[in-house]
Amino acid sequence: GAGNSSELLRLARTVQIDGRPAIENEAVRQKIARFYIRAKGLQFTGNRTLTALSRGQTPGPESSLGKLVGGVLVQDMAEFGIELAGMAGAVDDATFSADGAAWQERFLSIPGLRIAGGTDEVLRNIISERVLGLPPEVRVDKGIAFKDIPTGPPSS
Repeated sequence: GAGNSSELLRLARTVQIDGRPAIENEAVRQKIARFYIRAKGLQFTGNRTLTALSRGQTPGPESSLGKLVGGVLVQDMAEFGIELAGMAGAVDDATFSADGAAWQERFLSIPGLRIAGGTDEVLRNIISERVLGLPPEVRVDKGIAFKDIPTGPPSS
């Protein structure tokens, strides 16, 4: 999947740092381990949604949390995959890039996915208001129909 740390492991076994496989580098292994932990946390949180649905219950905030955390995770992993590939990471061509330019494609596409279905900011508002019970964000247009919201330059 998009947040699959095993793909980073495969890349780390393929590329080299100072003439040795990158997987032998302790910092690389630690970084991949952290991605693995984050991905597992995301997977188990998603399982809570499936459990609620299978019991006929309404899922909780897990979907909003999953999208928010998952988008950032994939972006971080793609950035690391590009960095790990070294100079080949700058090439978005499957022929010349390590790992078939998969990390470059993810890196370039994830911002659009993070916007689709609600931006990170919208998801944070949903979580803060509906999950944490914090007061809603102040909105000057509350109670005004969208068609009645003034647009264009202010009238003098």
